[in-house]
Amino acid sequence: MAKRGLTLDTPTALSYVGQTVLLELRWEGDTESFWQCADIVGVLIPRDSMQGAPCFLAVEVSSSTGNPNEFYFDDICTIRAMRHRDRHGSGNVLDRMTLTHSADGSGSGAALPARRNSSTVPSNGSTGAAHP
Repeated sequence: MAKRGLTLDTPTALSYVGQTVLLELRWEGDTESFWQCADIVGVLIPRDSMQGAPCFLAVEVSSSTGNPNEFYFDDICTIRAMRHRDRHGSGNVLDRMTLTHSADGSGSGAALPARRNSSTVPSNGSTGAAHP
């Protein structure tokens, strides 16, 4: 599978600073993508004289240390800024998302976590459907 990566111009990349985002990541050699929730705290955009790839500096929401990690644009399939994160519910992390960008412009089609307390997913997270 060819490596896909996110391409963002500088103003768009900078617009994510201060945002909580949901990142769909796929590392080279992996066949499956995965989702990571993080707070974007900075952007590294290399100049012509610098070595390296553009990346976000972000603190994973699940981090116990609060130290930022690099999330390289080459590893990001999709990024979605979240307007709201429910800190009161046990598992409801998604409310409304904006600023969606994907590597190929259409998204990967990977499933997002189910939104709880909606008409299709009750608060216990069950959709009622059997999963073989």
